[in-house]
Amino acid sequence: MKSKKIVIFLSMILLSGCIKDTLNRKPLNIISDADVWVSEDLIKSYMVPLYDAMPMGFFVDYGNIYSANIADESSGGFSWYNIESNYGNVSLTLNTDMYTWIRKVNYLIKRVQTATIPEASIKEFVAEGRFIRAFYYFDLVKKYGGMPIIQEVQVFNNNLDSLQVPRNTEAEVYDFILNDLDAAIADLPDSRDASNSNRATKMVAQALKSRAMLYAGSIAKYGSVQLNGLIGIPALKANTYFTESINASKAVMESNEYGLYDKFYNPASKTGDPVKNYTQIFVDKDNKEVIFQKTYSYPDKIHSYDATNRPAWFSGGSGICPVLDLVEAYEYIDGTPGTLNVDGKVFDSPDDLFRNKDPRFDASILRSGSIFAGDTMQIYRGIYDTDGTLYESEQVPFPKDPSTLQVGISGPYPRNGYSKTGFYIRKILNMKSAREATWSDQNYIEIRYAEILLNYTEAALEMGTNLPQALDAINEVRNRAGIKLLTSGELTIDRLRNERRVELAFEDKRFWDMRRWRIGRDLFKNTLMRGLWPYLKYTGSGYKYTFEKISGYPIEEGLSRVFEEKDYYSNLSTYISTDQNIINNPGW
Repeated sequence: MKSKKIVIFLSMILLSGCIKDTLNRKPLNIISDADVWVSEDLIKSYMVPLYDAMPMGFFVDYGNIYSANIADESSGGFSWYNIESNYGNVSLTLNTDMYTWIRKVNYLIKRVQTATIPEASIKEFVAEGRFIRAFYYFDLVKKYGGMPIIQEVQVFNNNLDSLQVPRNTEAEVYDFILNDLDAAIADLPDSRDASNSNRATKMVAQALKSRAMLYAGSIAKYGSVQLNGLIGIPALKANTYFTESINASKAVMESNEYGLYDKFYNPASKTGDPVKNYTQIFVDKDNKEVIFQKTYSYPDKIHSYDATNRPAWFSGGSGICPVLDLVEAYEYIDGTPGTLNVDGKVFDSPDDLFRNKDPRFDASILRSGSIFAGDTMQIYRGIYDTDGTLYESEQVPFPKDPSTLQVGISGPYPRNGYSKTGFYIRKILNMKSAREATWSDQNYIEIRYAEILLNYTEAALEMGTNLPQALDAINEVRNRAGIKLLTSGELTIDRLRNERRVELAFEDKRFWDMRRWRIGRDLFKNTLMRGLWPYLKYTGSGYKYTFEKISGYPIEEGLSRVFEEKDYYSNLSTYISTDQNIINNPGW
């Protein structure tokens, strides 16, 4: 299989090889707008910031708040990383600035149609513009519901009232996205050469369609229509959207352009290391599973994912500390539930508690006894002496064994910077450089092939069709993970949702799944996030381990999470200040 990916560049320097001849003819600082539309190379350079404006990547408009921390995946190592309420009014869920970029892509679509370049190139550029615009509008609709559909280039000429347009319905926006993607699929190329690997293809557009139409189907099935359709989609449209998602997923699956990463584990022969294999998906650049990504490259374009998520002791603190509920969502290899049985039990090693867990657990989460950057993670809250006395003074040696601290060097501590849940994130970290790195350049994978397989399974289950194929799709993901395959009787919506939860953990998908499935209120109803604290048990000559499930302080300062009905859609107050025709979503 030949992988074809979108590689999104921040700097035009990376395109210099493509446009060198054109730029040699006239200095960049005097290139006019008219100059752009006679050169395919300059049109490509015009599109670079359009791609980079797509709201994805590390810390895109999110400050230091990761989406995992507003979902049931993690708690932050710092108190200000945690959000207990008003989930529709945090930076991650807001983005009406997208209209600045919608105007720019509308200008591209309009202007390129009169460009003095070959007709075939015009069609391709228009298709690419429509793909980008669909991505922008999908970000808007999943956050706010129905938003104004603007296809023309708005020009201010003392006509502010005419530029302030009302919201379209949520269904109209999803239909607009569908139309844009279908048009893009029709005219985008099947593939790109290496010099144009930063641009969309038919299958990339199909992949986005697979996701967007699945979301629309969920809104129709689980949401309710309010504000005359500005939010919510009529239930009778659900199967139409699910069918579109199935067809798009099927197109990607049958294209043979992508496949599940299997460099270090062979699912057919069950040879190799499934933990290493899953870990490497996110650091082995441009592998065959990647469909759509934002690329980074030192020193021109970097991010701080490793620096802000390495375990304490390796760095100043971790922004993502997995919670026990996610840990227990990982099944055992034999397919049994992943609940950890710790009450009254003593273990020779922490490995004994986590033995036979889904390999994706150890590939995604660091726990007591994990190996990180060549060292064993020292995570334990205190030491019990032989007489039952608990020693838990931080950074103080245990009296019976001065070579051992009373509390592990990576906590859990109650203060900022340390995990309070007893876990740290491993997924996406570059294990080779994480110890010293103050910068990172792992690529951000927005869409990968595993998601397409799960999209197909979910849409089929929602409709009750294509069930044998749906079972094959989800089992392809599970087989690569190294766990038991499901039988037809085990293939349920709940099982699919859990599979999606663990396979796509920490990939900025879970919060939006919570929204579209309308499960946020059930998950966060004055809910305290839970953790698991290990303790050493001194035997007189060595140590054994016990574990305690905890909730409340110091996790998130003892505050409980509340997800309200209004949080299924985001606050439009800021946008209303610029457009008097906008009606806010309920509750805001």
